[in-house]
Amino acid sequence: MIDLNNVLKNSASLEVHAHWDPIADSTYNLHKKSPENVELFDLSPHEPIRKYKGEAFNAFLPPSTVAVGDVWELDLDKVIPFLFQFHPGATGELRHGQKGAFACLRALSTDYADITFRIHAEFTLATRPNPDWKPGSDERQEYLARFIPSQYTGRLHINLKTDSICDFSLALPPRNSNVDINDFGYADMVFVPCMELLATPTKTSDDIEWADAITSEEAHKRLELKFYKFAEINWRCLEEAIMESEETQRPIHVVLAWGPLDDESC
Repeated sequence: MIDLNNVLKNSASLEVHAHWDPIADSTYNLHKKSPENVELFDLSPHEPIRKYKGEAFNAFLPPSTVAVGDVWELDLDKVIPFLFQFHPGATGELRHGQKGAFACLRALSTDYADITFRIHAEFTLATRPNPDWKPGSDERQEYLARFIPSQYTGRLHINLKTDSICDFSLALPPRNSNVDINDFGYADMVFVPCMELLATPTKTSDDIEWADAITSEEAHKRLELKFYKFAEINWRCLEEAIMESEETQRPIHVVLAWGPLDDESC
């Protein structure tokens, strides 16, 4: 067990670089339907380089003592400001889907701690006054365009001897159909090759002998379970399911999905 709550309170500032590629592919080319759309979805980082105070990264630390493999919830009010470096319309208040942010202590040694985290967020790109709004209702603004990433996964690597940050990254998983865009009531699934925040690492985890650790895959699975109850299901591919059904004489329940179940991009 370790208490990481105040380990970065005196940490030096850290320069973080933002990268955001244009949409490379889409299902319906919604982002190219009109000149207004092209301009709207021709996005780039609001701040390509930003210097953060070391204490800002306390947003990713646990509020109490934790052991390797433990998962804790992050305060969205402290985490979402990192996404403002991409666009000032970042919000953790998803209109649909599973909102939230969680972190997991992936590895620990005498001198280092490695934290993996996952954030669900979206970006409001344009709004206008809602013509149907009435006093007392919530929807005063009508959302014309939204950019909805599948998820952000990230890493915070800390030097416990110097109370400093060795490495920080936050990125959109680079798989096809990793973002939804909504525009004027229509939706499209698109591919953005790269969208990340990155600080230059001073020491890689390959150099470290961890006293206790779980794999990155296991850490990501534990985070996924915090968002989706169905992640507890032991899914099988069709071929394996048919073979097991024949062996056990049990029926098959088939789920056909257009895109992955375990994120917010579809």
